[in-house]
Amino acid sequence: MGTPYTQEDVDQLYMLIGKAVWHLQHLENIVAFFTAFKILQVKRAKGEKLSTANAAKLIEKQKKLTLGPLISTAKSHKTISPPLARRFDELLVERNWLIHKCVTDEYLSLRNQLEKQRLFARIDAFSEEAIALQNGTHSLFEQWFIDLGYDLGKAYEHAEHQLKQAEQG
Repeated sequence: MGTPYTQEDVDQLYMLIGKAVWHLQHLENIVAFFTAFKILQVKRAKGEKLSTANAAKLIEKQKKLTLGPLISTAKSHKTISPPLARRFDELLVERNWLIHKCVTDEYLSLRNQLEKQRLFARIDAFSEEAIALQNGTHSLFEQWFIDLGYDLGKAYEHAEHQLKQAEQG
């Protein structure tokens, strides 16, 4: 039997899990938006009239997807490249472990120094991969916009203006 764990161990675990979930949600958000925009661009290219309300509905539909269905949709719309798709699949396995199995698989890990370090490192690695995939997807999204001829400077100015408005309440 291992040693008792401390409140600091529990606090560290909770912090790492919170960080992981936080970055997972950011990743899901960029993939949802990018995929929605690609779907909208295909509709536009086919000559469909797009209203702001219909675009917003599609974006919300994408944002409601969890990581597994979101990855499937992103693959089918070529939002993520094959090398990134493999990494997303690996992240999904880790996400499913973190959300569904971590407690039952790791309930004794805090009582053993090596197991605790392994657990903390695994959760931290998940966060770091979510951040890396978010950055990679964001870069693909930006390049896609540039390739379509959009001015990212204007888009960022608009986003900054919207953020300031939101912050002012």
